[in-house]
Amino acid sequence: MATVDRLFLATLTKNEDDAGTDAGKLNLTVNVNGEDLVDSDFGFLNGSGILSSGLGPDDGWLSDGQAALSDQKLEEVLDTSLLTHSSVRVGNRSDDAWAPQHIFVFGATENGAEAIAMETDIEHWLSTDSDEGKLTMPIRLVDPGTSITVIRRVLLLIYTGSGSDVETDSPIELQISTNNTIVLQETVFDTPQDDLEQYTANWYFMKAAVPFTRAEIIKGKIRLSIKGDDAWLPQSVFVFGLDTEEGRPNSVVRLVSLANWDLGSLSADPSEGKDVIDLPVS
Repeated sequence: MATVDRLFLATLTKNEDDAGTDAGKLNLTVNVNGEDLVDSDFGFLNGSGILSSGLGPDDGWLSDGQAALSDQKLEEVLDTSLLTHSSVRVGNRSDDAWAPQHIFVFGATENGAEAIAMETDIEHWLSTDSDEGKLTMPIRLVDPGTSITVIRRVLLLIYTGSGSDVETDSPIELQISTNNTIVLQETVFDTPQDDLEQYTANWYFMKAAVPFTRAEIIKGKIRLSIKGDDAWLPQSVFVFGLDTEEGRPNSVVRLVSLANWDLGSLSADPSEGKDVIDLPVS
């Protein structure tokens, strides 16, 4: 485990009627031995400038079928080795019920992003109205894995900020290779999410064609490319490796940690950007 000084909260809301909420904030607590070491509200605007999906709090940053990504700087560093499966909880501050599909909590360390807790395929609804759902739910810990943890699936988390020529209608592709083998290659076309639009987070699971480890891709590459000339400039890009082909993972391995993207625009038009960018493995 590690010490973290910033927590990230990534969510994907179920793509069904009334799953979204107009709640302006979600509450995240981290409890150790009966003491709340973290009790923070995560919302549309946060400390590092990442804006969760939607054009504002009143436009539904937790809308049906949409992803969200926000973060908070901690007042004191958090030692994740002290945590248990009941330590991390997420709650809804509104009586407008919310139905999350997936929730992922990770932290910032000196080496990059570090997985802390995750729940997938969630059945609970969250609400301050007990007739509509629970107030909070625990998010169980996941192991951050090692360089030799076998990865069978990847989570690509993206946030696109605001400005001129930042959003795109062009498809993007993630490719991961070891020394001589492409182990994952998937193109993101239209999904139920608002893909790659301004002020928007995106959550994409991708299955590996060949299981691999982080140690193996040190000799290979993680490449992000764009399949069109409509330029795209992300603000944040995270790539994590998961040890299960489906369902909730046991281990979530950091692969790419770019909270503040500085690699330029992507575009098939060379006057606007690069069509392929190699991502640094963290």
